[in-house]
Amino acid sequence: MTNTAPKMSAKSPPELLAPAGSLEKCRIAFLYGADAVYLGGKAFSLRAYARNLHDEELAAAVFLAHRSNRKVYVAVNVFARDSDLDRLPPFLEYLEGIRVDGLIVSDPGVLVLARRHAPGTPVHLSTQANTMNSMSARFWQEQGIRRVNLARELTFQEIAEIRLRTSLELEMFVHGAMCVSYSGRCLLSAFLSGRSANRGLCSQPCRWSYRLVEEHRPGQYLPIHEDDSGTFIFNSKDLCLIDELGDLTAMGIDAFKIEGRMKGALYLASVVRAYRQALDTCRTAPEIRGAGASRRLDLDRVSHRPYSKGLLFGDSAGPDGNIHATADYEQTHTLAGLVRLDPRDAGADEFDAPLMSGRVCVEVRSRLVPGMDLDFLFPDGTTETLRLSDFEDLGGNRLECAHPNTRIRIPVHFPTFPLQVIRTSLGTQSRSHEK
Repeated sequence: MTNTAPKMSAKSPPELLAPAGSLEKCRIAFLYGADAVYLGGKAFSLRAYARNLHDEELAAAVFLAHRSNRKVYVAVNVFARDSDLDRLPPFLEYLEGIRVDGLIVSDPGVLVLARRHAPGTPVHLSTQANTMNSMSARFWQEQGIRRVNLARELTFQEIAEIRLRTSLELEMFVHGAMCVSYSGRCLLSAFLSGRSANRGLCSQPCRWSYRLVEEHRPGQYLPIHEDDSGTFIFNSKDLCLIDELGDLTAMGIDAFKIEGRMKGALYLASVVRAYRQALDTCRTAPEIRGAGASRRLDLDRVSHRPYSKGLLFGDSAGPDGNIHATADYEQTHTLAGLVRLDPRDAGADEFDAPLMSGRVCVEVRSRLVPGMDLDFLFPDGTTETLRLSDFEDLGGNRLECAHPNTRIRIPVHFPTFPLQVIRTSLGTQSRSHEK
């Protein structure tokens, strides 16, 4: 489908905004091309089961970002109860003190406190606030909001209309899991598991499988559709708008946001570098449509549900276009490990360390055995594949198997760097195990 995006005046390139559920993931996001990260502290964030960052780690993330001209936004987007209000001011004052680049809020009361206790910090509005039209956007701008993350229910033309009618910064999700509820406001988890999604405790019941049971026939589970696996009435596909980045950039969107503070390092590195490469192509060669096509391989090699374009083009995908027929994820690869600084390099900074080769230290995340193929992911979009021949523990003892959460040394014939992400195919794992 071809879209006619409105012509906008020249402005800064859109920001690529990545999730960071931990300080390590913050570093990985920056290494692979994110302009900014969004993350949460130990409270007041809608991802309570992410590792999140304690106060010292938040300060470290800001220091890391600012020395490389990147940004950190802190999610304070909980739907606050009165019991939260007394605890929020000191946290907001701390965030202003460490000079975070923005606060992400959804609750008007939290916004009032943010403006009072962190007056020098820009405030962004979360998608949970359900901004669906230009008048709402202007209203929030009058309350001191600098940027609005638009509701995911909007179509391409509706977003274009809001862009033409407003001057504040507009942000939108372009990749990741889609919530079945209205821009994330959901009561299902609270009812079924006692865990409120609106307080960061979602148990994701929309991903469960459901069957119909008639009152007088207990134990007889009837599929609503003719499907032996049951019916998945809430189970949405994952969002992927990498092919639409050119049109959305031309429209004047200020920031493209990737979902996934609960996702792992392989997802983060793969998705961030794919969108980074696609955005750079949009900027340097805007005449090339479908700039993300060559990057889809990275997106297909992370655990995901089938991709869709969400509601960007309305109902053009048909009534089932955004519904996933099973609860299964598609996964061909897994995280093999991360390159780490050797313990003998004590005191060095992983983020600024020079390239390394020879025998490098790897933190193992999946079981490794000789004969496996390892893909080393580079930020420029290239990948080096290494056939694992031999490796040793940090004491120099040769190993026949390396288990997760251990560190080993392996010979690498190309330059690598600390926190480089290494993946391996699940097929390679199986074949190596059979040997």
